Amino acid sequence: MKAMLFMAGRGEPVAVFDEVNIVTMNDNHKHAPHRVLFKTQRLNAGKVMLELHRDEAMTLKLEDGREASVLVLHSSLDMRGNAVGVLRVLRGLAD
Repeated sequence: MKAMLFMAGRGEPVAVFDEVNIVTMNDNHKHAPHRVLFKTQRLNAGKVMLELHRDEAMTLKLEDGREASVLVLHSSLDMRGNAVGVLRVLRGLAD
């Protein structure tokens, strides 16, 4: 599934994710049990360095129409130059 990440007050996406997977954590994560794993070639699509805004809540819009408020937990590069990482779902993505 594909998705786009938006910051508050911006009309264009700051990141366009080629692949996202939604994972539900075990009982130790009762407050925010969902995580979104992502992979993309266009992490900074909106010319905003996402790494500098890790503590800001952003809106994730999935291609199936669902939306969620998320925080960036981790981002890195894989061996093929893709940005990979994890987003913490604060609210949204009701099952």
